[in-house]
Amino acid sequence: MTWQIWVIAGLALAIVEMFTLDFTFLMLGLSALATAGVALGTEILWIQIVAYGVFALILLLFARPWARRHVNPRGAAVGNVEAQVGRRAYALTEINERSGRVKIGGDEWSARTAAGRIPEGGVVLVQAIDGATAIVTPES
Repeated sequence: MTWQIWVIAGLALAIVEMFTLDFTFLMLGLSALATAGVALGTEILWIQIVAYGVFALILLLFARPWARRHVNPRGAAVGNVEAQVGRRAYALTEINERSGRVKIGGDEWSARTAAGRIPEGGVVLVQAIDGATAIVTPES
């Protein structure tokens, strides 16, 4: 009977994970499901609790960091705009401190430089995004 409680707890924790997306509750839920397997082998509660603690510790220390790195390797705040930083672009017009146009991937962006001028057709690197404007520097 206790294995069913562990399964219910594991599923409940997995549902909570859908709202947090931090992998903490997922690891705890997986630990509860693994403990359900232990509960099938023994009805001794303290052994189940120790097993849950060991599973949770291992998953939180090793599996969670690995999962976070592989699901979103550039961090939590990366969206389409932030993903442009560091990319190579091509100057469609002359770019100066006030205006210009670049092509990043397949998209056309307004652009400017921090200092200096970049000729039309030059290759640039995106250093930052300021609103809808790419801040670029010449590629060395």
